[in-house]
Amino acid sequence: MDIYLIRVSKSHEGTLFVERKPSATTSDDYIAISHVWGTPETIQPTHVAGIADPVQLSPGKKDILSILNRPDVCGENWFWMDLLCIDQRPDATISIAEQLMAIPAVYRSSRCVKVLIESPVCEAWQATAARVAAEPTTDVELYKEEELRHARRCSSMLFCDPWFERLWTRQEGLYGMTIDVITLNRVACQRLQPLRVNTARQAWTAEGGVMEKRNAVSFFLDDKLAYHGMSMADYGGAVGPHYSYSPLSEAWRSGRVTTKERDYVLAIFPDIAGYRVPPDARKMKFDALLKDALGQVANQRRFYLTPKIPRGMIAETSSKESAQPWLPEKPANISEALDGLMGYFADEPKPEAAAKFFNLASNISFEDAPCTKEGFAELRTLWETTVDTIRHMAYVHPAGPCTGIARANVQTDEGLLHLYFVQELVPTAVARHLTDAKFRKMELRTTGVLTFERVQHIPDETFARELRRFLVCLLCGTTLRTADIVLEAADLVSVPTKFGRLLALVNQGARRMATPENSTLVCTATSQVQGFLLAVRKDTGAHHMVGRTVIIPDDRFWDALES
Repeated sequence: MDIYLIRVSKSHEGTLFVERKPSATTSDDYIAISHVWGTPETIQPTHVAGIADPVQLSPGKKDILSILNRPDVCGENWFWMDLLCIDQRPDATISIAEQLMAIPAVYRSSRCVKVLIESPVCEAWQATAARVAAEPTTDVELYKEEELRHARRCSSMLFCDPWFERLWTRQEGLYGMTIDVITLNRVACQRLQPLRVNTARQAWTAEGGVMEKRNAVSFFLDDKLAYHGMSMADYGGAVGPHYSYSPLSEAWRSGRVTTKERDYVLAIFPDIAGYRVPPDARKMKFDALLKDALGQVANQRRFYLTPKIPRGMIAETSSKESAQPWLPEKPANISEALDGLMGYFADEPKPEAAAKFFNLASNISFEDAPCTKEGFAELRTLWETTVDTIRHMAYVHPAGPCTGIARANVQTDEGLLHLYFVQELVPTAVARHLTDAKFRKMELRTTGVLTFERVQHIPDETFARELRRFLVCLLCGTTLRTADIVLEAADLVSVPTKFGRLLALVNQGARRMATPENSTLVCTATSQVQGFLLAVRKDTGAHHMVGRTVIIPDDRFWDALES
């Protein structure tokens, strides 16, 4: 595959400049650079010797050629770096669409991916981490606790760098078989400065913020090994993606961000066989670009595309489009970009029945769900008796309100309520994935630090609002921002069925016009992922999918059908 490669050379006067290789392919020997571009507020157009147009550089890369020329970065070797190698001119010998499609191959084929970390990084803790890594008998749990205590007073931790937040850097890190992390700004430890947190609750909250950052890195490492088809115990593997790897689902879990919304498509979909970047991709809006991408990959034999949020649940649409995934217009991160759908690869090709709908029950009605402080006990019973909690917890977002790990906003009514709802609705799901010792440890960490006595004094309106937001995140497996969009268009209801009263979401307009005679409960081949669908027959005679239910346990499903 043809690409552009460059290296840093020195002139007779001793100044550095960029030299371009006359011709290059991914078969050449080269290094790939992974870095964070920066934010629009901080980057500055800068002249780089050997590059015709000004290059947008962040403050930490102002002396970019000296950095790249360092022996531990590129030295005299050929390398590829997006800032300097992507040619956006109309007359470029390699079209911009071809250059974008080549990015995964660029990183997979490189000798090494050099990750440039610009944030301040504590020298003392890096030395500690290196020493611990070399010690085979290290108590890992003790090390993690020490790391959190250190980070409480010294924020210059490697895992706090934006490299672990951006989507493109995630992709680049996934592709490379060998990664070398270069810290450009090592600083003295801040731990000896005056203590910034004074109470147990403040310390617990501060450590929670650091824990979220560290968890994001752990997710990335798990993701990377899965991409190459390896378990956590193995290293090596083959160039990814592994046949069982699901680029969309794993990217959604990462929560990474980009500056341009279109990159939520362009960074991910080239990993799926059969996808091609449209020639006018840079002129297309995000939702149009995502719709085009889903249309390209939907017919892959092992690829399942399942709506978590049917389009008909959010907006008035045609019968055919009502069953398609809802697509956001302006997502703030990759999780929001893909919140409306679940795209994954199965081991076996999907059967013809995968696209069919089956009528489970007619003459259904929609009743208000007890989403109030007064009705919470009834709601909890409804959840415990009809819902497959474990399956729902498998699909929630790792950084969402349903996992119970967020600590940063527990001082607010909203944050406290989210933790309260976790304890009340899904404790069995949390416990299932922990040993007894770890579960007790989790309980002890909150005892005396965080109590729920304040919940009874929170206004009923706030309680009801946050309960609805929490339930949408839990029911659909979405982020909070998407839950707010859903609640603008849909109501939380309970639906009496032969499977029991099922908690569900239904479009507000469709609910107003629905009658038992024109309302139907529908099943698909992926109902154990998306729950049942709610259909309303319009005046045209066509059925429109206008909502979805919770996922019910398998035994309840089959027992009800047999009876």
